[in-house]
Amino acid sequence: MRNFTLVFIALFFSLGLIKAQAPFGPLASTQAVTLTLDSSKLPIVALKLPFLLPANDPIPDTPKVTVGMGIINNGYNVMNHITDVPNGYKGQIGIEKRGSISQTSWFLQKSYGLETRDISGADSDAVILGMPIEHDWILYGPYDDESLMRNTLIYQLGRDMGYYTPRAKYCEVQFYNYLWQPDYRGIYIMMEKIKRDANRVNISKLTPIDNTGDDVTGGYIFAVDKNIWANDSGWISLKDAGVFFSYKYPKSDDITIQQKNYLKAYVDSFETALQGPNFMSPTIGYKKYIDHNTFIDFFFMQEISKSIDAFRRSAYLYKDKNSKGGKIKAGPLWDFNSAMYNVKLCAFEQDTGWAYKSTCWINSAYHVPFWWGRLLQDSNYTKDLKCRWAQLRSTTLDTTHIFKIIDSIKTYVSDASVRHFLRFDINTNLQIQCDTLKWWLKKRLAWLDSKMPGLCTTIGLSEKKCSKIHCRHIQIQRRGN
Repeated sequence: MRNFTLVFIALFFSLGLIKAQAPFGPLASTQAVTLTLDSSKLPIVALKLPFLLPANDPIPDTPKVTVGMGIINNGYNVMNHITDVPNGYKGQIGIEKRGSISQTSWFLQKSYGLETRDISGADSDAVILGMPIEHDWILYGPYDDESLMRNTLIYQLGRDMGYYTPRAKYCEVQFYNYLWQPDYRGIYIMMEKIKRDANRVNISKLTPIDNTGDDVTGGYIFAVDKNIWANDSGWISLKDAGVFFSYKYPKSDDITIQQKNYLKAYVDSFETALQGPNFMSPTIGYKKYIDHNTFIDFFFMQEISKSIDAFRRSAYLYKDKNSKGGKIKAGPLWDFNSAMYNVKLCAFEQDTGWAYKSTCWINSAYHVPFWWGRLLQDSNYTKDLKCRWAQLRSTTLDTTHIFKIIDSIKTYVSDASVRHFLRFDINTNLQIQCDTLKWWLKKRLAWLDSKMPGLCTTIGLSEKKCSKIHCRHIQIQRRGN
């Protein structure tokens, strides 16, 4: 342990992160304060908390409170010191706890939603850790994921497959209370929220006056999720009362009645067509309503990870205007901390078995939409499924490629992980966790190789004979549909 330095305190005052009139206690020069973090190769995020917040659990669930935030980021894999001048952000933010299970008392590391603000307290867009400009962010604490990488691994694989996934940057977080006493909070991941804009989900903007014609047809972001909100936050599936759709964009407070009615009717039409006798028809079946290629890739990622929430919660979908394609696309990928051998309940830890068929008492109220099983009854769909699987297993989803991502993350966060595990008294190390993750994924991928349905006959090749060049050609043809 090293003594805390006054330099960082002075920087907070000089940068305006603390209001001069705030009733702060004695400065560090008169306090026996020890430093738990003085340097890191990860960016350092320091939060200065208001006077009235208790030091043991300082940030409320709601509403957001205003605190000062400084980010020190000298570059990838470059040492950052707590005494460095904040160069990644310096100003005010609004912050609150987020999550449900993560707010329980046994969950020692909380996650937070935050928004960057100007001096007046209004939302103010900012570039955070190199991510495109925005004001809404998530500070995710991977307390229940001892590999520290289940989310970031899946997001990287999604990007490698050509999709937008939320950008996520590792950092180490340290709180300071009104006495300037430091409280190291471990490794965090600063993440984007799933939002509509040119740098994220790039679909058309939908305003309250877009209620007729092509205007009302998009863009929308919605999700299969838990039904824990008020009735006007989403709707129940026409085909299964255990499937709930929630509005994400526009938000439930902003979406108009006409827009709600349009989106529900479109999803109803898709489900009706998929359940109907002509569901395989390319003109009147389900392909009229969805981009089935995105559903195939989404299926792969849910099945590889075998999350207890797979398909039934945080399963995002989006739709642009009809004039811009207009079909429902599956994604972006979201929330994989309960995946890949991390929940040992109801056989979800097993590397065998289909996630879309799995049930568990803990989530029995939230059903997997019937789509995923029904789609597999279409031989044309399973042909594309099998061909795409063969292509990905020789490229993006090749076991060696996946392991390289794991090793890269491990190397980057290794030093910080020692502090993180000590902070929360977790009796493990990152090498053990990465080895376990690899062990499970290798077996899971092998099982999927042996069980993936369909017969790949495109351009006269079986999946085993599909070369990288030919498979890329197949992909280009499919993406052009």
